[in-house]
Amino acid sequence: MLSAYRTGVVSLSRTSLQTTTKRVFHSSKPAAQSSSTAANPIASFPKTHPFAFQLIVATGKTSAADIMCQVVAERKKWDEIDWKRNGIFVVFGFAYLGGFQYYLMIT
Repeated sequence: MLSAYRTGVVSLSRTSLQTTTKRVFHSSKPAAQSSSTAANPIASFPKTHPFAFQLIVATGKTSAADIMCQVVAERKKWDEIDWKRNGIFVVFGFAYLGGFQYYLMIT
C-alpha cells in the first residue's frame, strides 16, 4: 500500500516568503532486494562484475557504432561491410574504452 504525507517547503523570493506543500508517497512494504538478485542473475551481473560488464558494453557499443556508420553514412550493404575496420574498432573499444577508461575513471 502507498501512504502519503505532506511536507512543507519554504521558498524565498525577492518580494515575499512563500510556503508550498508537496505530497510524498512511499510504500509501506519493505523492498525485497535479495530475492530479485537471486531470481535474475543477468540483472545482478553488472553489480557483481563491473569491469567485465564495462568491457562487454564498450566493445559492443563501439562495434555497433562502426557498423551503423558504414551502413547509414557510407550506404554500404551488409555484404560490403569492412570487417577488418570493424575489428580495429572492436580492439579499440575493448582496450581503450573498456579497459583504460575504466581504470582511469573508476579506480
